[in-house]
Amino acid sequence: MSDSKAEFLENRASDCTLHVCTSCRPSNFPREPKENRPGFRLHRELERLIKAGNYSDLINLQATECLSLCPRPCGIAISSQSGWTYLFGDQDANLDAQAIIDCVISYSEEPTKPLARHQRPKNMRASILGRVPP
Repeated sequence: MSDSKAEFLENRASDCTLHVCTSCRPSNFPREPKENRPGFRLHRELERLIKAGNYSDLINLQATECLSLCPRPCGIAISSQSGWTYLFGDQDANLDAQAIIDCVISYSEEPTKPLARHQRPKNMRASILGRVPP
C-alpha cells in the first residue's frame, strides 16, 4: 500500500457500509446449519479481514438476511448516505474477500462519484448486478 493510501485510511472515518447476505447459498446447498452457508462464511471472513487490517473506522460491515440476489449467491452491497449503492453477486469467501475489501476502500475514497469498472478489482468487474443512485 502506498504511503498516501495508508495516510488516507488512517485519517478517514467513513459512512461506507458493506452489506453481506448471510443467508446466501446455491440452490443445492443445505439450509442448515446456517453457519455453513457460503454467505455466512463470506461475512465471517470479511469481518476477520476488517479487524486484521484495522478498517473498522472505514468500513461498517452489516450482516443482511437477504439481498434478493438468490440466482447469483453470494451477494453483497456497498453503500453510503450520499453515494451510489453497488450490488454484486457471485462472491466467494475463499477467493474474493480481499478483493471486496479493496473495492470498498476504492469506493470510500469518493463515494459520491461512480465506481468505474477499472477501479474495481478484476474479479469484481463481471459480478456487478447493478447500481442505485443516491
